[in-house]
Amino acid sequence: MNSEARQRGVARQRIILLLLIGVSFFPPSVHSQTSQVKAADAATAVAEILDAAEQAMGKEAARASIRSVSLVAVCRGPRGDYETRMISERSGNLSFQQFFPDHKNIAGILDGRGWQLADKGRLEWIDPIETFVLRSHEFPLVALDLEKRFHDFRTIGRAQFQGQETTQIAMTDQLGHPSSAYFSLTSHLLVGITDTNARAGGPQNITIRFDKWRRTNGVNLVSHVTIFSGSETYVFNFKSLRVNVAEKNAFQIPVTGPR
Repeated sequence: MNSEARQRGVARQRIILLLLIGVSFFPPSVHSQTSQVKAADAATAVAEILDAAEQAMGKEAARASIRSVSLVAVCRGPRGDYETRMISERSGNLSFQQFFPDHKNIAGILDGRGWQLADKGRLEWIDPIETFVLRSHEFPLVALDLEKRFHDFRTIGRAQFQGQETTQIAMTDQLGHPSSAYFSLTSHLLVGITDTNARAGGPQNITIRFDKWRRTNGVNLVSHVTIFSGSETYVFNFKSLRVNVAEKNAFQIPVTGPR
């Protein structure tokens, strides 16, 4: 190696050493400020995505005017057809009824506490997991109040969801489980949610796809949902979807047997 080449090698080593020294003595406050800026940018990105989804549903005044959603859904599951009737109060009360060819499920949430009717109308209080499962069926309100039902939002970026190009946000559900929401790049509406199965012994994840929306009282409300749970598929097609018609007595427990 000639002297000129050796000099260039020594010079490079000095430059690398100087860079390393510069990095190691970089003020901690600058690192902290950089992290704060990145966190602020991430929060802004999440806020923009959620705000666009809300605006796509309707104007703020129209969204705020919805106090309750009453629906009747024609459903199809692995064991055949059935009907679901729900009355959801935005403050938290829920009336939930499902009618199958050979039985029916009567349940609800009253003042934050989940319940169901067992054999001969006997009242049973249900645990937080089953209460969460009940509330997860409130599809129009899940989309309308996404920020109330989930937390710890974090932008992931572009992602494929059920064959669609979407924007993905990671989040945490009310039981502390990891979840994700996916938003259309064109309409900005919620396309779907993936969530951890709250029930033990079942598939690990559940996918909820928001297929169709219906304009109701100036607000786009989801009107057709497909649920994928392992190898099983459930379809909810809302044949009736009304807002602000719920009566207070609709949430009372219709006990017909001993408590």
